[in-house]
Amino acid sequence: MAIEDCATQRTLIEALAADYRSLDKTTTATEQELAALRAEQAAPAAIAAVEERLAAERERLGEITVEGRAAVDEFQAVCGGERLAPPPWPPR
Repeated sequence: MAIEDCATQRTLIEALAADYRSLDKTTTATEQELAALRAEQAAPAAIAAVEERLAAERERLGEITVEGRAAVDEFQAVCGGERLAPPPWPPR
């Protein structure tokens, strides 16, 4: 993806960061839900459904991380001295 302007790229990065933060909160809630289901020895089908949802959420977090890192790398390469807020995804 070629950067047309730094402001647009910054907006993209900020949107990815917001998506990551939101999904990270959702994933944490799903992890807690799964722990509660396991603790109460819920039906295997209920546990499996939450495990599947959690796996999908974690996969999407990984995708956002990759997209975000690539966007930040490109921003830094093209937009030089402009600064960004620290991204919410884990460092490499």
